[in-house]
Amino acid sequence: MSKGFQYDFGPLDANALPLDFTTTYKHGIRVAETTQRFVYGTRYLTWDGRAYKYSKSSGACYTHRLNAFGNTIASDANGIDYSVFTNTQAIGDTEVTLTAGSTAITEDYLAGGLLVVVPTESVTDGQVMERIITGNTSAAATTGECTMYFDEPLELAITTSNYGYVMPSSYNNILYENTGGLKSFAGLSATYVSATGYNFWTQTYGVCQLSPQNPPLGYTAYQRGLWARHDGTVDGSSTSSGTWGTSYVTDQYVGYILDNNASQNGSTNCMLTISY
Repeated sequence: MSKGFQYDFGPLDANALPLDFTTTYKHGIRVAETTQRFVYGTRYLTWDGRAYKYSKSSGACYTHRLNAFGNTIASDANGIDYSVFTNTQAIGDTEVTLTAGSTAITEDYLAGGLLVVVPTESVTDGQVMERIITGNTSAAATTGECTMYFDEPLELAITTSNYGYVMPSSYNNILYENTGGLKSFAGLSATYVSATGYNFWTQTYGVCQLSPQNPPLGYTAYQRGLWARHDGTVDGSSTSSGTWGTSYVTDQYVGYILDNNASQNGSTNCMLTISY
């Protein structure tokens, strides 16, 4: 258990290209491996502004179709749902404790994730506190107590009548799948990932190529923005009109076309704008 992050959390700039420990080649971020080296969600920023987030796969991840966030708090599958705190905490404390839900919590599994603390408020929704978890103890399902640590102190005291909930970093559960419109997209894998359990980098911002629908995106005047479809490809506006975003288009805006399409050539280069 760590009260502070046990892995490097960056952010990494263009002069700090991650090393490739998997081969004799210098592939940098273009590798997938089972050894964790950074906190999930750590950002790597290239010289031209492309942003990548350190991620873990829960299935195959693609380089040319958008990969989705897989975490859910439903039935405590990937966190601890709305629950009362088991200990009182004073102003200035940097830890809280919740009883685990139906899923056991492993040591430091929540690191990089978001904790939401609902204190005794004098104004509704005015004093909710949010903290990023830096470490946590392990806890057995249903009865185990999970203590979570963070580096920004509480500005309000909490009691055992107050509630909180927590999920791990969204980047510790990334996969490619047909989402059915029920999941949001994280970005493009920097290299193909074949299965669950691999650590890799997800591009979330910057110049890229996104798998488009037909007719060629940008071919028609005034159609420049890109929205994610259920299958990780991109299409035009999510308003179902004409052939521009007719069906299975989500309302998640993910970028825009960079090409000059005056010659009606369609999109080649795109600007991904999911997360910086």
